[in-house]
Amino acid sequence: MQRTGDHTLVVPADARRLIATGRLDQRLFDLDVLTDPRLRESHRAGLKLIVQYEGSARAARAEVRAAGDTQVRRTFPSLDADAIRTPQDDVARVWEALTDPRANGFRATAAGIEKVWLDGVRKATLDRSVPQIGADKAWQSGYDGTGVKIAVLDTGVDKTHDDLKTQVVAEKNFSAAADAVDRVGHGTHVASIAAGTGAKSGGRYKGRPGAKVISGKVLDDEGYGDDSAVIAGMEWAAAEGADVVNLSLGGPDSPGTDPLEATVDRLSAEKGILFAIAAGNEGESGASSVGSPGSADAALTVGAVDKDDKLASFSSTGPRVGDGAVKPDVTAPGVAITAPPPPAASSTPAPARRTPPRATSRSTAPPWRPRTSRARPRSSSSGTPTGSPPSSRAR
Repeated sequence: MQRTGDHTLVVPADARRLIATGRLDQRLFDLDVLTDPRLRESHRAGLKLIVQYEGSARAARAEVRAAGDTQVRRTFPSLDADAIRTPQDDVARVWEALTDPRANGFRATAAGIEKVWLDGVRKATLDRSVPQIGADKAWQSGYDGTGVKIAVLDTGVDKTHDDLKTQVVAEKNFSAAADAVDRVGHGTHVASIAAGTGAKSGGRYKGRPGAKVISGKVLDDEGYGDDSAVIAGMEWAAAEGADVVNLSLGGPDSPGTDPLEATVDRLSAEKGILFAIAAGNEGESGASSVGSPGSADAALTVGAVDKDDKLASFSSTGPRVGDGAVKPDVTAPGVAITAPPPPAASSTPAPARRTPPRATSRSTAPPWRPRTSRARPRSSSSGTPTGSPPSSRAR
């Protein structure tokens, strides 16, 4: 048993080197993560993993899939990875398929296996801001988002809302919910900030009305979703030609590169997509509270400020866990932003206290692109990860 920050880890001796080299996700042995009620519910039918392979690795894939009643839930071409579920009775068998024993008592990943991650759980992070970020001047200059496609990966988007009925051009459900309808209101709020027309308020509250929205529902009707659902949404957004992907969601960061960070980095490099990601709402817990996937190298990670440009008390702060890298990258208004309320609320736009910062709206004018390589050495007490892209850096 060991303590890492505020977390308690119980790591078998033969797994320590796998964690130290970045091959195995330490969250698999993190009691604080594993006892979280949301994760326990998500894994009720079996252990859910994301397994990254070295290229096609047909033999390795076949062996993993043949481990008892292991099932492939999703396949991710951008990561050369599968999301799998293994019943508790077959966990030992899938461990044997994923790793091989070595003479020194440690284990190594089996031939063809690159990395093994826990399929974790993420949650949603939630009028004067327009001149505060210079949006009015951008509008006057003709930058209204025309030609920009924004993917909102969230709780869904209410495409019947007056501000959005002409804006949503595609939607798909990746969550555990029955459909793509937004029953939380979080995704609708984000989409209206990004591309709302302002029709409901006579043009007073709007985003970039020239932009279009594609809605990927990756969080369920309570605002939670699996890592694998979020990755599937990111791959879909890339295939749909999104220029900007907004992720106002996250979970605790940890040393090393998790599967969401890896996907952000790879799709940014390969597709030139700008990932605008909330820093998180854990600022009151202290420094190094920026969540994942906002902790990804390629992410434009956005903290929240109030109307006076003072950092919001709840806004997560850096430095990044493990290497002390600078995160978040920018701040934007994120307190009492007026936008459409949740479906069950009044039809009158209302401000919310902890709202997604307006950086997604801002990023549509004028056009720009993220840097495709921000690799930095990242040391940690558990060692230096190695491996192939998407995580060419050590974290």
